Amino acid sequence: MPKQIGLQGDSLTVDANGELSADELKAMYAHWIKKSDDEGDNPSGDWMNTIMPHVSLYSVNTSPTLPSATFLFTVQQEHSNRHGTLHGGCAATLFDYLTTLPLNVVARPGGYWQRLGVSRNISVTYLRPVQVGDEVLVEAELVQVSKRMAVLRGTMRRKSDGKVAMMCEHQKVNIDKNAHKL
Repeated sequence: MPKQIGLQGDSLTVDANGELSADELKAMYAHWIKKSDDEGDNPSGDWMNTIMPHVSLYSVNTSPTLPSATFLFTVQQEHSNRHGTLHGGCAATLFDYLTTLPLNVVARPGGYWQRLGVSRNISVTYLRPVQVGDEVLVEAELVQVSKRMAVLRGTMRRKSDGKVAMMCEHQKVNIDKNAHKL
């Protein structure tokens, strides 16, 4: 039976029987990294409009148990600090948003991560600078998920040499209305 992808409120839900195809995952991620300069048209909020136009989907892992995705991001001047490198706050924002996206694969109607939760803790380790104009690959993976908590991991690599520039561990809490009943 084919799987259906549908938008429900502010969350994308998937009715999946078995593994998701790469095309289905790409459609989900495309919704969440939608590029827009129109005020109020970006599902991630207006303040993300300076970041999200520079993010694109690079690859997906279709595993239904430990899904992951890799995104391509090009650092712009407005994302930099006074040293001309990616600002730590911008990197943390990217990790916060992009590492959440693999939860879409496990989200189900009725309170199982349908609203993608809220951050409980996010820890970013900065290892190497990323210059304005550099392209980075942001790998986002779901490490563990239960009905109330999830642990996600992010790795940012410079595309030019593959070296890890930053890493994060992201813990989330499910806030869906019926999550406590699961």
